[in-house]
Amino acid sequence: MARNGRPPKGLELTDAEREELSARLNMRKGATDEKFRIRIVMALAAGESSNVIAERLSCTAQTISKWRRRFEAFRMAGLSDAPRSGAGRRVSDEQVQEV
Repeated sequence: MARNGRPPKGLELTDAEREELSARLNMRKGATDEKFRIRIVMALAAGESSNVIAERLSCTAQTISKWRRRFEAFRMAGLSDAPRSGAGRRVSDEQVQEV
């Protein structure tokens, strides 16, 4: 089967990052959107192409590209939600975890 386009660009992870990502992914309770982003990063680190990941995770290649760029720029901190405009949060992260 002929491949079209550029070859997949691998994403380099340190051993510590790989362990932290695996631990976050295996947490029973955790943010679903963060786990989605972790799956993207782990697949990129495994050498999968953006199109294959996008198809498997039912999203677009642009979404994969966005989270690759965010992770490359900010590493682990890039996987968290960015602050949004508008009123501040009324519930803290600690209160969310208690529930």
